[in-house]
Amino acid sequence: MDLKRMRYFCTIAEQGQISRAARLLHIAQPPLSQRLRELETEFGCDLFTRKGRGLQLTEAGKLFYRRAREILNAVEEARDEVIRAAAQIGPALRIGLSPTCKSYWMSRFPALHASFPERQIGLVVGDSGYLESLLLNRQLDVALMQPPAQAQHFTIHRIASCKTVAVAPAGLLPDALHSLSLAELARHPLLLLRRSVGVGSYERLIQLLHDANLNPHIALYSSDVELLLDRLRQGFAGIAVVPETETGEMDPGFTILPIEQDLPDYHLSVVSLRADQDDALIRQLLDCWSDSVDAGCEAATSINKT
Repeated sequence: MDLKRMRYFCTIAEQGQISRAARLLHIAQPPLSQRLRELETEFGCDLFTRKGRGLQLTEAGKLFYRRAREILNAVEEARDEVIRAAAQIGPALRIGLSPTCKSYWMSRFPALHASFPERQIGLVVGDSGYLESLLLNRQLDVALMQPPAQAQHFTIHRIASCKTVAVAPAGLLPDALHSLSLAELARHPLLLLRRSVGVGSYERLIQLLHDANLNPHIALYSSDVELLLDRLRQGFAGIAVVPETETGEMDPGFTILPIEQDLPDYHLSVVSLRADQDDALIRQLLDCWSDSVDAGCEAATSINKT
């Protein structure tokens, strides 16, 4: 047994599928399955049972997961402490940021900096699946992101929500349009947001289009909103479907329209690992992020802890 196989096992347990874990770990599925079989051979028992298309921990697997996660966390904490001591730096506030929340983050940074004057602020930008893995590995204190698909390990504070909109170059769409139908959307090449792991807005929109018997042309999908909008700025003749909060810096040469078919809102949330919940820190962060609302963003009516 070694730390690498422990990490592989914990990732499989947290993702519930070997295929998801393999994508997150950036390795092929067959060698990851082989590492799991090696562990089960070493223990002489099954660590998972199959449940539908996913995997569920056995009682032995649950015990090993708890112990393995404690060991991996201790190793990460020891490494971080040694690095900080060697660099003689103070404790950092490690924040994860989903690209779908970039504008909201930028608008609140002065308040955040003022609230934590003695702490270095470290920002990691990545899509929600990546940030979830960093939180689980205790490599982040909190993340500003969409609520995790598998929320059992996290505390989630929803602070705001925003609509999905379509962004197109001026002249691509008829001037008389005040909103965009699915049929009109499907007539153009699309630039769509998509999580690297799990199901999100991309899959929901594709399902709506298919249910309407429409065959969309997906020119590009990415977890990075700015990359999609940059394609439009560079002259791409298509439509980007993005959160309304991220369109504030588009110049007048672009048309921004709501989509007639209701799509799920983007819920901006402060997410932390439930086992490490720091209530005082969360209260400070919520004070920074929830005392104003950007254009295109509505304050949450309540704060939900899941």
